[in-house]
This record gives sequence, structure tokens and C-alpha cells, in this order.
Amino acid sequence: MAAETPETLKSESSSGAPIATLNTSPVSVESAALPEHGEPLREYRITHASKHRDYLLHMSTPASKPVITHYVGNSNAIGKPAIKLRLGDSKEGRLLGVAIFVPLSNNIDIGFGDDPENLSTTTWERLENLSTSANTYRLKIGLGDSSRTVLWKRTHSPDGSSEASIFSKMSMQHLKLVDEATGKLLATYLNHIGLSRKNKGTINIWDDTGDEAWIQTVLLTALAIIERNGRM
Repeated sequence: MAAETPETLKSESSSGAPIATLNTSPVSVESAALPEHGEPLREYRITHASKHRDYLLHMSTPASKPVITHYVGNSNAIGKPAIKLRLGDSKEGRLLGVAIFVPLSNNIDIGFGDDPENLSTTTWERLENLSTSANTYRLKIGLGDSSRTVLWKRTHSPDGSSEASIFSKMSMQHLKLVDEATGKLLATYLNHIGLSRKNKGTINIWDDTGDEAWIQTVLLTALAIIERNGRM
């Protein structure tokens, strides 16, 4: 889905599929200002599916109750996508995108297209790890004739406020997605803290343009980082 830019270099992933390798110029990862009030435009609660490694996404808005919208398949199989994002509530749903963990690095390849399982014809984007200790990843996304660079990084304020509870501060797994150029908050991931084994966490989307391709990108990149962190 991302348009290539002049600085994009082509290489091959472990699957043999073409991937987009982004420039790795230094980037500021200063904390972004978070909204002090209001609700996220979309909320995706993540729960474990009947197959414990897999997830279900329950989407709700300020005006609607939760409904299962996506099925997430997780796999440890060598040479296969680690993450598969599907439409609907089962693993039989239409495949929307895949994520592959790049060998010998902390980078992640994100694939979209009409047939994401056909790795040779899939459109690939590189989720580039900038800092393992700070849990920071960068992604450049094509938006028509322009592009947008975003950062996923660790946060202690996953609820979108400038204050966080002591329980939130105890977790190192919370994430926020910000626009690299403006620092605008786009999405957050709140890792579940509690005794429930069913609940995994919640992805909140604060920047909802109504573009489903953008929503899928936010979901798949967040899920890929969550799964990668769980394996480290």
C-alpha cells in the first residue's frame, strides 16, 4: 500500500519477497504531547481466541458497543508469517495483512495486498527497530502522492493523559504511535495488567481518517510489536 520514494532501496526478506528498506537517519524520540481529555475514536480490545496463541479484536467506538472485527493468527513456524490479520471472528476470514520477523535483526516486515500469503506479489513495508531498549520502531507510509513517517515507542501514559497510575508505570509493554514530524498522538496500546489470562490489552486509535488501510496498518504494526516483545 505504500508508494516507493526515491530513497527507498530494494532488498529481499527471508521469504524471498521484495521489501522496502528505509533510510536510517537519526531521529528524535522525544515524548509527544497527549490529549488531556476525550475518548479514542476507536478501541480494539485484544482477547485470546480458543487457540490460546491467537487473538480476537473487539472493536468499539464512543457510540457503539464492542463487536469482534478481526482474527489474529500467531505462529512460530520458520519461514512463515509470524502474524496474520484476518477480517471477521475466525481463521477462515479474509487475510488483510501479514508480519514477518526479519532474521538476525529486530526489524519486522509488514505485508499487504490482495493476496498477502503470496509473498512474491505482496506490497512490503519495513517496520524498522531504532532502539530495542526504548522499544522504538519507525515506519514510512505512502499516502497517495505523499508519505508519512510514524513511530511506535514505549510510554507510561497509554490512556492518552499526561498522568499515569502506579500500575501503568509498572509495565514496560505500553506503546504509543506518534507522527514523527509533528509529535501528534495517533494510537496507543495499553498492555493488560491483572490476573485475567483471557485479556491481552487494548489498542486505541486517536487519529481515525476513515481509511481502513490506515486502520489495518495501525493494528498490524501494533500486533507485530506486541508479539515480538512477547518472544524476547
